[in-house]
Amino acid sequence: MVKDTDTGVQAEKWIRWLARGISSLAAGFWLFVGIVAGISETEPWTVESVILAGLILCSAVGVLIAWFREGMGGGIVVACAIAHSTFAYIVSGHNKGFAMLITGGPLLLSGILFLISWWKSKALSISTNDA
Repeated sequence: MVKDTDTGVQAEKWIRWLARGISSLAAGFWLFVGIVAGISETEPWTVESVILAGLILCSAVGVLIAWFREGMGGGIVVACAIAHSTFAYIVSGHNKGFAMLITGGPLLLSGILFLISWWKSKALSISTNDA
């Protein structure tokens, strides 16, 4: 017989691994873009490129923290996603909404999934302690 808590634990694990996968891909993509842009040196460092490098570094650190501490890392990833989207809105010329969606969307989704996973694991641990 399967208990309700068993399905809750399974759902929490799926959410956690989905968040880890999406965030790792998004942060890895941005790290790749940043490293390639830094190596190619096609343009000099401007204020925009320094801000973008800082955002990339913060989001990568947030993802790394979220792998081990979902609550704190998820909050950092959500904050970085909002910062990425805001930066894309300010810098992009046309299609501001699309630029915001592409730059901050995956990080926002994964950050929210990390927070849901953290919340569900907290709720499951409280319910198992009550029994």
